[in-house]
This record gives sequence, C-alpha cells and structure tokens, in this order.
Amino acid sequence: MYKKFMEKTRYSAIPAALASLLILTAAPSVYAAPAQSVSYAASNSDSGAAVSPAVEDYHIVSVGDSLTVGYTKGLEMQKNPVPYGYVERVYEQALFHGERASVSNYGILGLTTEGLQHYVEAAQKGEQVTPDDLPYGTTKEPRIAQLAAATPQLLADLKAADLVTVTIGSNDFLSVFDQLVKGEADQIVTDMLPVYEQQLEASLRAIIAVNPQAEIVVADLYNPVPNNKLVITEAGYKKLSDASAAVRGKIETVAGKLKGEGYNVQVAYVGNKFVGKELSYTTIISGDFHPNAQGYEAMGQSFAQAVWGDYRTVAQREASVPISVVVAGKELVTANKPVLKNNKTYVPMRDITDAMGADLKWNNATQTATVTLDGKVVAFTIGAKTMTVDGKAVPVETPAYLQKVGKESKTYLPLAALSDGLGFQVVYRGTIKTAFINK
Repeated sequence: MYKKFMEKTRYSAIPAALASLLILTAAPSVYAAPAQSVSYAASNSDSGAAVSPAVEDYHIVSVGDSLTVGYTKGLEMQKNPVPYGYVERVYEQALFHGERASVSNYGILGLTTEGLQHYVEAAQKGEQVTPDDLPYGTTKEPRIAQLAAATPQLLADLKAADLVTVTIGSNDFLSVFDQLVKGEADQIVTDMLPVYEQQLEASLRAIIAVNPQAEIVVADLYNPVPNNKLVITEAGYKKLSDASAAVRGKIETVAGKLKGEGYNVQVAYVGNKFVGKELSYTTIISGDFHPNAQGYEAMGQSFAQAVWGDYRTVAQREASVPISVVVAGKELVTANKPVLKNNKTYVPMRDITDAMGADLKWNNATQTATVTLDGKVVAFTIGAKTMTVDGKAVPVETPAYLQKVGKESKTYLPLAALSDGLGFQVVYRGTIKTAFINK
C-alpha cells in the first residue's frame, strides 16, 4: 500500500519522511537570487529591505534548511516574495511581545547538517565560503552563490542576534528512507546519529563562539507520513517514528550539554504537533512533505512556546474594522477603532500615546495635539501638512484629522506619523492584518 501511495504521489523513493525539515527533488528551481538574506527592519509594510538591524532591535537570525526558507509546495520566488513560514511567525511573535524586532533569514534549500556546520564555522572565523562548501541534498538551491557570498553578513547578524532559530537534519537521512521503511536501515541510522550529533553540536558551538549571549532554539523533527495502513505499514510507520525520536534524542542531548555549560539553548518540540495531523499540516497528499500554512503555524507555536512560553493572536475583528493594533505588546481594545481613509490607516492618537505612557495635551484654539515622550516633543495640527519635532517642522504625507466618535471628536494620526514623529517602530503585517507599535 505504501508503494502504491508513493507512486500515486509521483515519488516512489522520497527518503525524507523522517522529518519536517525536508527538501524534495520536486522543489522548483525558480527562486530568485537575493543579494543577501531576507531581512525585515522597522517598516510600515510587510517587510523591509535587506538591511542590518538597529542596535536596539531584538534581532532574530534564522539558519537551516527549507523550513527556515519557509518553502511550500509550488512556491515561486521570481519576484522575491517573502515566504510566510515559521520564521515570519516567530518575528510576529516578537512584535506581539512588545519587542522592537528585526529578522534575517539564511535558510538554504536542501541544506545538510554538514553544510550548516561549514556555513556558521566560516562566519565565525571570518572566512568566505563557496557554494561547494555548503553541501546540500538533492534539491538545487539557485540562490546558493548569493547565500555563500553573504557569509560576512551572517557573521554581523549573529553578533547582533538576540535569538537564533535552527531547523536542520532531515536531509542527512535522505538516502536511507526506503531501507528504513523496509526495516533494513536500523544499523545505518545508528551509525549516522553520532555524526549528526557531532555536526549539530559543532554548528551551535560556532554560533555561541560568535555570540554566547544569544538564545538558540533548535527544532526537533516530525514524521509527515500519517499512521494509516492505506499509506504505510504499521512496521514501516514505527521505524520512521523511532528514527525521528532518535534524532530528537540527539538534539536534546546537544541542547542539554550546552545548557549545562551555561548557554541558553532550547528545543522547539515541533514533532508532537504533527502527530495525527500529517495530512492537514503538510502537502504530502500531493507528493510533497513540506508544511502548509497550518503546519508552519504549528511550528511557529512550538518556537514561540520555547522562547516566550505562549503564542499570541489578536481578537476577532468586526467586519468594519480594517486592522488590529498592538501597542507595546498589548492589543488596543477601545471604542476608537482604526480607520482606513484615502488608502491610509489612521489610529486614535490618545489611545496610542496613553498605551505608550506619553503625555498628550490638546490646544482647542489651534487644533494642535502635543505629545511628550522620553524628552521628545512632537506637535500635530489638524489638517497641517507638517508636524513639529522638537521645534522643527517636518513634512507629513497625510495630516492628522478629527474623527467623530459618538458625541466626541478624537484626533486620528496616520501610522507613518507615529513612526516618523515619535520614533516608534511601526510594523504592519498584512499576513494577519495587524499593526504593531513598539518603542
């Protein structure tokens, strides 16, 4: 039955069902080649340019294989779209927790643990790697030259990192899948595990050597093959599950050793979330073992639990409310709803400044609101095309206006003014229609 299933899905020998960290030969070779890693900085859009993080940012660096990339079946990146994988969800969780966050993604399609070791060790030593130094599996990574050239930037990002996330391991075991299903690969896996452990530990130690204060979170592996007799034999499923558990044990061993030495290394337990949900969390039914949106959401939950102990979402919005607003880690719940006007999102000034602990004074005669925060004084006049920042006039693209709320009039500001005038980080995430405002 298993063979028929794999023939039906066009992959009769896909040796990757050991883990969630898969790259299949079917992954398209249409990825565009970014000059650097995918990075998000302070921005009012979904993502910023590939720039180095500000010093005060809570900076996330992600390294690993296709799950770090955020690959999903059929994803095309000719125009450099940003995937929406677990990394992006971890970034959103940092924003949810009130962090002024940025992220750099160094995921490489098909990367093996040996390749990861070469990559981070070269960065640690300040050396430049070549594509040949980054062994990866059967999938062609069309961006490999650019990612290899980004080694100096990887070093800079690791030095600035507060959090490093890692997904790695499944591509190491690609060659033994068929034998494992047949019960013939027990000794091969046993022999491979110490090598995997050594390479993983070496990779993490290289990261620690660059930045011993960073928190490192490594995902365990999941088995994307459902426990269904129409798909796989009971014995075959047990072999795959046992192999995944053995790899997980090695990850725990490495993490435990490094934690014992005083380093902040955690495990994100992804595998358990996929058990019994393989068909709904992956695209295996169409011949690809990568997570779908639900699967990446589950991965994001696992990483967030490891880092912050919870996974946050916004409350359900009314149909008339265009976005949710989260200020300093707390969702803004008020009668004064965000407003979409001339394709710009406006938010209630009083509610935002109160949430930030700023002092707000209103001059009815001049229709001017003056905000004082952390020594900065910013004034907005209704309808004016400029604002004043510490006494200096600064142009504004869209002016403040008065919005009628019940019997009262409330001052509403465009999101950009909060960023430009008050120095807040304002990030709008279209993926969840939420604006995050952090100091």
